[in-house]
Order: sequence, then structure tokens, then C-alpha cells
Amino acid sequence: MMGPALGGYNEVVQGGYRRGALLGLLALLSFSVLAAAARADEQLDVGPNPVLNVHVNRGKVTIQTWDRSQVLISSNGPVNVRHLNAAEVDPGIPKTLQNPSHTIQTEHGPITLPAEAFVLPQLPGTQHDAVVASANGNVTITIPRGTAMILAHQRAGSLTLNGYHGIFVAHVRSADVSLDGVSGTGYVESLRGRVLATNSTFDRLRVRTATGNMLFQGCTSHQIQATSSYGSIVYDDGDFAPGLARFESEHGDVALGVRGNAQIGAHSGSGHVVSNFDDQAQVHGDPTTKQATVGGGGPVVTASSAHGTVFLYSGSMYDHPHVQEQLNGNARLPMETFGPAQASPYASPPRAAPAHESPYHASAYHASPYPASPYRTAPQQHTAPTRFAPPPHPPKQPPY
Repeated sequence: MMGPALGGYNEVVQGGYRRGALLGLLALLSFSVLAAAARADEQLDVGPNPVLNVHVNRGKVTIQTWDRSQVLISSNGPVNVRHLNAAEVDPGIPKTLQNPSHTIQTEHGPITLPAEAFVLPQLPGTQHDAVVASANGNVTITIPRGTAMILAHQRAGSLTLNGYHGIFVAHVRSADVSLDGVSGTGYVESLRGRVLATNSTFDRLRVRTATGNMLFQGCTSHQIQATSSYGSIVYDDGDFAPGLARFESEHGDVALGVRGNAQIGAHSGSGHVVSNFDDQAQVHGDPTTKQATVGGGGPVVTASSAHGTVFLYSGSMYDHPHVQEQLNGNARLPMETFGPAQASPYASPPRAAPAHESPYHASAYHASPYPASPYRTAPQQHTAPTRFAPPPHPPKQPPY
């Protein structure tokens, strides 16, 4: 990676979550025989700043907002739902989410995403009740516009967040994750699925994939860290606000289309760096390492690929036919995979998940609003977690 700009991502996270409180909350939130199957349309009255925690095995999940103090759940299948009051939820709200390592088998061999800690900003509001739901199938959940936090866990299909502002955490295995008009702070992990973000503004975003590609279109980021093992990353027609931005793929390609000002450092290990800026950018370097000052300079942005190509250009790729041709023709970056999700809500043919893989089994199903990942993983590797923390003086919502 380039230069010292990445230092902000390696800071020590202050204060872990309160294990005792969370363990107690796990018991409170266990889905027992008291959890009832919801009707096709289930509406619950909630406070102004609730927490939503949803678990889905396979299906198409859409989460959207409205100006009502109710959560509306519509599904073509059964939904188990429970409403928890603030007295049950608030004592267990963590300051830091501890994300465990996950290993999947791929055509390239096993890929491991290491354990990682993510510092949560302070939740808006003073009291937070919670709606915890589990489902299998197509689900639309409409939540109050002031919802404090969304936690979503899904095995396969697609997960879409529309027009939400707040804190969001998504752990999926083979599902696509779409963020449309979303803003705030978030953590997104998809092992095999794609991550698509359009017209969104991120105070702080951490996103990582094992094999899935990422596409950001028309987004603005204060602080963003996007990494992938075999997926490619495209940040197209994007803007950067004061903060730090880092894009890194081990075997995929990285493409940055920048509007506005930025100071970019790009590097390719065994590939090369291709730049196609207009006259407002100054570029210097060699075929594998380049520095670009765009629009007089601005936020620090780094882009790297150990074994792929790094593309740098101004604005949208569609304004640069030569860049678009190279992107489309590059074997590592098949741009058709970045298009809208297919009509089918399933990433693979449906099958019944074994009990040890089901999101309703054991510790995954007996969940608090802050559970571990619901999908089955390989034995954990005992390595120190990496840390993604906010800068020393974040502009919004400092950790508490």
C-alpha cells in the first residue's frame, strides 16, 4: 500500500463490548417456543430509534424506511418475530463489534477473512427497543426513518437497503448486498456475493469480500476501507470528503473514477497502473506505481492490487470509452457482473440447509441484536484481529 495514509486504519480500538451484558442479552433474546410466526403482514409499534435484527436463510430481503413509528414486515413465507423493550436492549449495546474469521472453499483453494473489530458510533436517541426477526423467503421490512441500527444476517439471495440513514451491519455468505441512497456508518461482509452501492454517502464504511466484486456508483465517502481477496473493486464517478479512503484487492482489479478533488496513490504488485484523467489532474510515477493529484489535491485515497490492474480515471467510466473498453476486456474484471442483480432472488439453486448451516440453529438462532455470523464457517484461526477504527477526531458520532 501507499504511504502513511493507512495509519488511521490500524489504531487500537478503545473499549471492547461488555461480555457479561451481552451474554445476558443472548438469553433474553433466545427464540424459544414463545416466538410466534408472523402473519403475511405484521406491524409492530416501536420507539423512535429502534434496532432491527433480521436473519434470513435464503430469499430476497428489502429494508426500507417510512415516517411512521411502526415496523411493517411483509413476507411470502413464515416469519418469527419478537419485540424487545429498551430495558432489555440498552444494557447490552456494545461499543465494538467483534467479527470472527471465516474460511470458505473456492476454486482457488481456501480463503480466510481474518477476525476483525469494528468500532460502533454512538447510537442516536436515548432508548432503543428492538425487533428481532427470522425468515426464509422474500421479505420486505419497512422501518421508522429514525431507526438507530440495522443488523442483517443472510445465507443466500439478495439484501437491499433503501434510503436508510444510520448504522448498519450486514453479514452474508452468498447473497448480494445493495445499498441504495444509504448514508451513515456501516460494516458489510459478503463471502461470495457482490456489494453494490449507488448514490450513497458514508461517514465510515468497512466492506470486505472473499470472492465477490464491489461496485460503488455516484457515492461520497468520508472514510472507506474496501478489501477483497479475489473480487474486483470499482468506485465509479465517486467523490471523497475529508477523511481516508483505501481500496485493495489481492487478485482482483481496482478501478477509481473520481469527481472532485483527491490525492491518489496507486500501486500494482505484478500488474500495472493505467491512468486516464482529464487536464485537471497531475499524474507521475512508473507503470506499477503512480501518484495523481486531482483538482488541486484533497482527501487521501489509496488503491492497490497485488496481482491485478489498477485503473484511475476522472468521473464515470462511460465518459472514457478507452477505459471502459479496457475494463470490459480485462479477464479479471468482467463488468457485466457488476450490473443489477438477476431477477431470481437466489444466488444458487435452492436447497435445504443442513442443521449446522441453518441461521436458526444453536448460537446463531439464539441471538441478541449483536450476534455472531449465522452461517457455518471453518474452524477459527487463532490470529489477532485486525482493527478498523475511526480517525482520532471523527467528524460525526464519535465512539462511546
